[in-house]
Amino acid sequence: MRPANVLSLALTGVMLAGCAAKPPLVTECLRQGHAGRPGPALVGLKYGTQATPIPLDSVQFSDWGAEKAVSVQDLYASRTATNTVQVTARFISCSDVSTSIRVRTSFLGANQAPTEPASAWQTVYLEPHLTATYTENSVSKGVSDYLIEIMPGS
Repeated sequence: MRPANVLSLALTGVMLAGCAAKPPLVTECLRQGHAGRPGPALVGLKYGTQATPIPLDSVQFSDWGAEKAVSVQDLYASRTATNTVQVTARFISCSDVSTSIRVRTSFLGANQAPTEPASAWQTVYLEPHLTATYTENSVSKGVSDYLIEIMPGS
C-alpha cells in the first residue's frame, strides 16, 4: 500500500474514533409534584420537572438524534478585546450523509443567571465525516460560564 493511502486510512480512523463512543445526554429529567409557596413572594421555588445539574462550559444535546449526528471535537472560550466572551465549538459529522444541526449559546454570570438572552439559533451544515465550526460572542461583559445547546436541523 502506498504511504499516502496508509496516511489517509489512519486519518479516517482517527476522525471516526470520536464518533464511536456514545456520551450520555447531559441531563436526566425527573417528574415531581408541584410544591406550595413556602414563604414570601421572592423565594425561588422548584416547579414540576426537575433535572440533574447541567455541566456548564459544555454542550447540551436536545435528543439522541442530535447526539448521533455529530461529535463535539473541541470547545474553546476566550475573552475578546472588549472583555466579552467568544465561544467556539468544532463538530465532526458522524453520518454518511450531509446533515445539519441547530446551535445556540446561553451566557451566564457567576450566580449562573443569564447575563443576556440566549443567542439566536444558527444552522450548522456538516458534510459526511467532515468538520464544521460554530462561533458565538456574548454582548455582556459579566460572563462567567456558557452553555451550548444543539438540536437536529430542520
